[in-house]
Amino acid sequence: MIRHINDLKQQIERILHWEQPDHWRFCDFELLSQLVFARTHRRVDARDLQTFWESSVIPSKSFLNTLAYFADYADWDDFCARNSYGVVEADDEMERLHAPYWKISDRWVVIICWLSIIASILVGILLVWKQ
Repeated sequence: MIRHINDLKQQIERILHWEQPDHWRFCDFELLSQLVFARTHRRVDARDLQTFWESSVIPSKSFLNTLAYFADYADWDDFCARNSYGVVEADDEMERLHAPYWKISDRWVVIICWLSIIASILVGILLVWKQ
């Protein structure tokens, strides 16, 4: 359910074309409340919208229905049905096409950086010493 809620937030953010929601102020949530009412003829409190965007609290079904309707879905159930996640099973061909990539751990990156610094210092000392 959390995944669907996050998807709904992202779809509404794309509809709005606003800046990142981390930068929204209360007046932005008031404007969103007005936009929701203008489109759906259903009232949603700006504080509820702010709580919805800033926390992981699961709101009421009617709240989700209204926001799903704002995003051009019939209701929350329609949103969930049309944004369902299936299981993709990988066969041998897919595994060959999508080979795992190498990831260097942070520890090795730090070690490589320190070794390069030490090597640079040694080269500098040798160059100064040879002159």
